[in-house]
Amino acid sequence: LVDAVLGAEVRVPTLSGVVALTIHPETQNGQSFRLKGQGMPGKNNSGPRGDLYATVKVIIPLGLSDRGRDLFRELKAMGS
Repeated sequence: LVDAVLGAEVRVPTLSGVVALTIHPETQNGQSFRLKGQGMPGKNNSGPRGDLYATVKVIIPLGLSDRGRDLFRELKAMGS
């Protein structure tokens, strides 16, 4: 949730290893990012690799403390 709101660099697993993906501030849940050349290889492993699409999944925090809930209430009161 915080990474989607403020932006972050996240690690995304691909077929050939982990890559860094920059998530821009205010990224929406379900938004997809294209990772060019990180997808499936061509037929018989020849030719260029296809693209991989990474979709943002915002995870709502569970088990918030009283202070955490108060902070969300403050955000709501600010009109967020």
